[in-house]
Amino acid sequence: MHICHIVLNNLGGAPKVADSLISSQVKAGYQVSTVVLTILDPQWKVSFNAAQIVIVMKIAGSLYYIGGAIHQIWVAIQLSRIIAEQKPDIIVCHSAFITKLFYICQFVPGSLSVPYISYIHSDYISESQVERKTNPISAFIQNLSMSLTSKIDQRALQQASGLVFVCKTLYERFSNFGLNQKRILISYNPAIDDTSNQPLHPTADSWLNNSQLITFVCAARFHRQKDHKTLLKAFAKVSENHLNIRLVLLGDGDLETEMQVLANSLGIGDIVVFAGSVPNPRAYFSLSRAVILTSHFEGLGMVLVEAVASGVTFIASDCPVGPREISEVLKCGTIVPPSDVDALAATIIDHVKTPQERIDRSEQIAQLFSETSCANRLESLIEQVLFQGV
Repeated sequence: MHICHIVLNNLGGAPKVADSLISSQVKAGYQVSTVVLTILDPQWKVSFNAAQIVIVMKIAGSLYYIGGAIHQIWVAIQLSRIIAEQKPDIIVCHSAFITKLFYICQFVPGSLSVPYISYIHSDYISESQVERKTNPISAFIQNLSMSLTSKIDQRALQQASGLVFVCKTLYERFSNFGLNQKRILISYNPAIDDTSNQPLHPTADSWLNNSQLITFVCAARFHRQKDHKTLLKAFAKVSENHLNIRLVLLGDGDLETEMQVLANSLGIGDIVVFAGSVPNPRAYFSLSRAVILTSHFEGLGMVLVEAVASGVTFIASDCPVGPREISEVLKCGTIVPPSDVDALAATIIDHVKTPQERIDRSEQIAQLFSETSCANRLESLIEQVLFQGV
């Protein structure tokens, strides 16, 4: 059996999960190819080394966005040619956006008709919400474009031979899409071990290993979705009366410089370190008091599961999908209202005043969030699609 995974970009949570699934499928004896749509140069965070074939489509656009309708059609045409050459038995589309591109592919002359599974890692509904135009003509064009895009997105998901949602609340967000209920799978993403023993960032290392300090960690790309502003403002508020707190920020992104400026303007530049993107976040988590995630929206928020797998608790915003479900499943963590500086500050203070408790959820992690269980669930769905009909 030849399984082809199509992935958008080559860094972040979804590609890491795809890479884990690919490795498991290759070990199981399947032929696996990967098509990566990216605007990045090939200094990859995720390399897909296990796949027998890796095809990179270098495309225009920003890191997390591929241009308008005409550009997307052009990308779909190129993608259809690649799929026709590879001749896979089944496609796994990692995101609703990739699902749409592959759906468009099928209308290209000479394209290969092949069943596809849509693997939904993120809250696509929240992602697709944009700032409304105020000019009447611009607003009309925007609404028309959004309506058309929404219909294509919905049709692409409806035509999928199978769908995977990374948590129950994410599936519920798509409940009114008229999806094929026969082939829907809810499968938590795996808590992936660190891929490196790289030494910790020097400043972070000195803080995390100092018993006189209480250090929190946030691992998130610098993007408006992650709402670092609320985190930094809350941390500044707490630091007024708690001089022994520190914050390690892991990740990179377009807003990193802006957040550095904000930290300095809040007077906390000396107690916050921007440690960059690292291959071993769990090494940081395991030494922290708690992991903090202040996102406006998430798919699942795997960083929280990885925190618990590392033995520490978490603080997370109550966004529409992810954190609350993780908290309920693993019976730990503290959920705060999104964008609420005072509530977040109060919760951080609670953690500062309370002695640290090591968390052991190894049984639940192994059962629900292991790489093996995730791969087995997808394998079962693929077999249903190919051998039992849709």
